[in-house]
Amino acid sequence: MPRAYLDASFSMSPRNLNFLPLFLLAGGVLSAADPTIFWTDLDSGPTTGGENNNGIYLTIAGNNFGATQAKSKVEINGAEVAQYITWSSTRIGVQVGSVTSGSVTVTVNGVTATGPMFTARPGNIYFIGPSIDNSTMPSCSAAVAANSYASPWGMTNFALTAESSYTLSMRTPTTYYRCMSAGDTLVFLDGANYPYFDGRGWHASLTLIDVPGTAGNPITAMTRPGATATLGGYASYGIRANAAYLTVAGFALVGTGTVGVGIEGGNFSNQRVVNNDVQCVLCNSPAAAVDHMGANSVIYGNKVHNVSTGIAASGKTWHAMYFDANNVEVAWNQIYNTHAYNGIQFHDNRLAGLSNISIHDNDIADVNGSGINFSTVGFASGTYVKAYNNIIHHTGVAVAEGGSGGDPHSCIAFKGYSTDATAGTVQVYNNTMYDCGSYLNLANTSAACAIFDFGTQTSVTREYINNIIYQPAYTYTSSQNVFICGGITSSQQLVLMAVSNSNVWYSPSNPASTGQASNFGVISDPKLSNPSGGDFTLAFGSLAIQGGSNSLAPTTDITGLARPNPPSVGAYDMVVGHDQRRGNDRPLGETRHRR
Repeated sequence: MPRAYLDASFSMSPRNLNFLPLFLLAGGVLSAADPTIFWTDLDSGPTTGGENNNGIYLTIAGNNFGATQAKSKVEINGAEVAQYITWSSTRIGVQVGSVTSGSVTVTVNGVTATGPMFTARPGNIYFIGPSIDNSTMPSCSAAVAANSYASPWGMTNFALTAESSYTLSMRTPTTYYRCMSAGDTLVFLDGANYPYFDGRGWHASLTLIDVPGTAGNPITAMTRPGATATLGGYASYGIRANAAYLTVAGFALVGTGTVGVGIEGGNFSNQRVVNNDVQCVLCNSPAAAVDHMGANSVIYGNKVHNVSTGIAASGKTWHAMYFDANNVEVAWNQIYNTHAYNGIQFHDNRLAGLSNISIHDNDIADVNGSGINFSTVGFASGTYVKAYNNIIHHTGVAVAEGGSGGDPHSCIAFKGYSTDATAGTVQVYNNTMYDCGSYLNLANTSAACAIFDFGTQTSVTREYINNIIYQPAYTYTSSQNVFICGGITSSQQLVLMAVSNSNVWYSPSNPASTGQASNFGVISDPKLSNPSGGDFTLAFGSLAIQGGSNSLAPTTDITGLARPNPPSVGAYDMVVGHDQRRGNDRPLGETRHRR
């Protein structure tokens, strides 16, 4: 969006979390776009109990909700929720009240957006507040009887940094969690911070292992909408969610030290990690800030940053997010300001291969290796692997500790390490990639480019469709192919990417080779609005506007804008429409700034 149309109070920081979900009309007139829902932090919960007996809290994320509620409303299965707690253009926090199971909807200016299902179910709601309570933990029955929103549990604070100083007789988050049953919820109120160890012996501030949830009754640990509650700091792990059917939502999670992780899932299934702020500044071991969530898990709307930034260098096995399970969805997350090697890593140490993976609508930046690394893909137990609507930028920054310039430095890497020979297809579409091989400013290496592919595992087809790849002028651009590298041959490329014919590739400096890239799209300036400043929207006149293929195109772009037919290339779309109020044709475009 041209800066002349921005309110002077809006920060243009590359990390601004507010984006502008508006249509820009000629003459500087702004018209709000329709609301859209991306995710909700919970998918089920009790409708009674808790604050004022109005049941569980729910955070709804999306776009175009309006800066204030005004006459807008949230409904579940047609019934309006009981309490509105927070409201902004991209986040709404409510308390559900006496609703029944059904779709979550948000209505703004008479337009209704429909979101995911919410299931009403029984369960108890318990509260932890910011007060200090160093008394001995009573029996669970006594603790539960004394708990309410008005009288929340307090936590131990001895300010001791040795794990051996803490036991389960103290009032730690885990001590309270051990009083819960499947289906219950533990709500942290504003300021309920706990950096210490929980007495469980697993190096964490909260260890969720002793009371697992069930398919119909998950265990939930969450913050009240609008609250800030931090776990971790002295403890190595913020949360160790080592049980199935768990939901963790809304926390600030801090990992630290040799074994540190913000949240670690132990590879247990059906885990839901949503809307958390995760940091791991001093993490210095094979790990990740978000680590080992199991099969059938969803990772939505988390902010992962400051990963290993407090140490001199990071190793090849340190990542912002690491997964080694099938059936995982990673969406609407932000990764930035890291020394992590990869942003999102999928790797199975058994080399059996992973599938049913969906990575979409993420903003991934500032990693030393690859933004997304498909290390071991296999289709013996699944049917799809896909990445779409992602913005991947400023990657391939530096050599990892213990690595070399020959390691991948890219936006997307396909390594083909799996021994699975089952035929299948990895689909990469409608992504915007910018500055994918910054290491080329430091060294002349053939392993730095936008898409790195060894060319092995020929049973797996790679489809690249409707992607924008913009590589700025590097010191060594003229010596390398900055678009596709890794050793894959031309004949392999033609077989593995034969349907990929609608990508836009560009560098303002002439690469030594554009081999293979020119076979799968056009080499031309996509006219991004201000990529060096973090604005990857399409400028008017871009050949990418409605220049894409309908094959695989998602129904909406990264902002939730419905894609036209044909769609645009890249993560952002733009619609050429008709402004009925002015009576003439003019371009309409929705924009979002880098977060």
